[in-house]
Amino acid sequence: MGAHARRIACLATAVVLTQSVGLALAARPTTLRAVRYHGYEVRVPRSWPVYDLAKNPRVCVRFNRHAVYLGRPSSEQLCPADAAVGRTEAILIEPLARTAAGAGRASDPLAPSPEESSFVVRSADVAVTATWSGDRGTVARALRRRSLVAPLARAGRAARAPAGARAHAAAVYTGLGFDPCNAPSPNAMAAWGSSPYRAIGIYIGGTNAACSQPNLTPQWVSSEVAAGWHLIPTYVGLQAPSNECGCAGITPGQASAQGAAAASDAVADAQALDIPAGNPIYFDMEAYSQTASNTSAVLTFLSAWTAGLHADGYVSGVYSSAGSGISDLVGAGATFAKPDDIWIAEWNDAQTTASAFVPAADWSNHQRLHQYSGSHNQTYGGVTINIDGDYLDGATAGAGGPPPPPPPPALGVSPVTDGTTNLSMTWAGAAAAAAWQVWAGRSPNALTPITAAPVRGVRTQIAVRDAAPYFAAAPLASSGQTLAAAAMAATPPHIAIFGRSAFVPSGGALVGVPTGCYTNEPCHVATTVSAGRTVLARTRPEYIGSDGAGLLWFKLTSQGRTLLARARSRRLAVQVTARDASGTAADTTINLIPFSTSGRGPSRGARQASPLRIVGTTDFVSSAGVGGILAGCFSVTPCFTRTTISVGRTVIASAGPEFLGGDELGYLIFSLTARGRSLLARAGGNQLGARVSITNGTATASGQVALVGFS
Repeated sequence: MGAHARRIACLATAVVLTQSVGLALAARPTTLRAVRYHGYEVRVPRSWPVYDLAKNPRVCVRFNRHAVYLGRPSSEQLCPADAAVGRTEAILIEPLARTAAGAGRASDPLAPSPEESSFVVRSADVAVTATWSGDRGTVARALRRRSLVAPLARAGRAARAPAGARAHAAAVYTGLGFDPCNAPSPNAMAAWGSSPYRAIGIYIGGTNAACSQPNLTPQWVSSEVAAGWHLIPTYVGLQAPSNECGCAGITPGQASAQGAAAASDAVADAQALDIPAGNPIYFDMEAYSQTASNTSAVLTFLSAWTAGLHADGYVSGVYSSAGSGISDLVGAGATFAKPDDIWIAEWNDAQTTASAFVPAADWSNHQRLHQYSGSHNQTYGGVTINIDGDYLDGATAGAGGPPPPPPPPALGVSPVTDGTTNLSMTWAGAAAAAAWQVWAGRSPNALTPITAAPVRGVRTQIAVRDAAPYFAAAPLASSGQTLAAAAMAATPPHIAIFGRSAFVPSGGALVGVPTGCYTNEPCHVATTVSAGRTVLARTRPEYIGSDGAGLLWFKLTSQGRTLLARARSRRLAVQVTARDASGTAADTTINLIPFSTSGRGPSRGARQASPLRIVGTTDFVSSAGVGGILAGCFSVTPCFTRTTISVGRTVIASAGPEFLGGDELGYLIFSLTARGRSLLARAGGNQLGARVSITNGTATASGQVALVGFS
């Protein structure tokens, strides 16, 4: 924190389709360096510092500075109090806790927030967390990932209090307190029992929260409350549209909805820490310029924040600079839902809640906190913590007795159009767990382990490439012992569209779109292709069998062919809508790319080997020699494959290991050798006959394909 006195450092190929290879060819910065940890490599700007947390356990793992952190964040890290807010481009790579065996994918992307992506690299036994602010591309290139997983929806909303309920159970505390960037370890808190402070601010969440919180668990909350500490739960959400920290800001036209969403998210964060209704949650609104647009957006946002907390039975608090957010709250009109308590950032070293910015009659009934000093070190019991100083006469959080046994785990399943399935595992007892074991299956009575993901607090969110109708998850101890009965959930009916490009022949032949239709029934899917309001293709319902994946075919209208011929860089972005007769639908954007061939072309065909299937027998190769084979993995467990492409006895490409999701189609990317590029360049009719072999170690699918060049 520190809004008052300073600016803070905030933070197919099947006949005609294949995946876009543009990202594989994207230019990269020239001033990069390789950083390796446990065999996993990232390439980051040379200016980024690299911190070895095993050698330097006091280093603060915070995501509002450019850095690479290697190792587990220490419970004794030393974080500056003014580093609590903001996100920028940063990467944490930590060792993966060893858990019970299970079929795992190469990487399990996570998405805890819109500006954060996490995933597991099982081949290196590491978990990676990356954040960004204005330069998502730098992070994607550093991680060598084509995309960063989008944020996941919550599995469910916190239980709503009865209509009209108001929170009166918050404990008023009068006296000194402090707020650090990260929750101190239990040992540090015990040492600070000799200090004059009895209240502590804790950052429970929010899209602009910067510091890692390895210590903050329900057990920490319960233990410190039992030890006599008063807690100030603080949520660092969206900031003013034009703010002083460079943080993610409020969208003025969506301020009310965003404020309500922040309240809902904060309630979930509080309940995940066993901080029940009746307690306060303070929104951290950092300093901003008091323009008309800023003031309007902030007040609208905070009004919705207060209304949302009240609806869920919590006390609403707001922290802000005396000269911006607090002044605006004082001047807000009668229609504005004012917070129950305010936290005034005014660094005058006065240990009182009086302020010249707030009339004495406002928030006068034990409803104020005052941050009277900024970031500085203090030492008690031999432990130094960097803190902001506070004086309180207002609501703090507490707990009434020991926490009840945690309820059973819960599992949320949310499929995404690109074939990703988002899983959200929630368990209040997660502090005792090291990992989640995840199963998938075509029946609730026949489940197969597909991956194990490290625990990320009470809620662990991962994305898997698996189209199974059923999933289950159970928390595991570090020994591999199952700690609670598995939670099970059915996958909602959905359609997936695989790939980002469709290749269009010059003669106007059919174009194919790899599609999965997962409704537990055979599908009849109609396709519409459009550019803006112009429909370029519309099909009748096409059949996709009960195995769930196949190709949808369309032919461009003459207007569509004209638009493609005139498209800049020979790429035409179009919207593809696939709708099943059941009403299940999906929309995505792909690029149409033209190509030309002549003559009859080489023979094509494939010999399949369960669970592998070669789907694309015409495969496209860029001028740089990069292409992709469309293939399928028709089993519940993912397929890890190696691909070989040869002409006669000459191998012209080898790739792998590569990953195909369970019961999904995907692209196996390859790069031709110099000899392969030469053969393709000289191939008659721009069609090079080649043999493809795909193996997972036990089964091998092979076939004859045509490689076609495009520019």
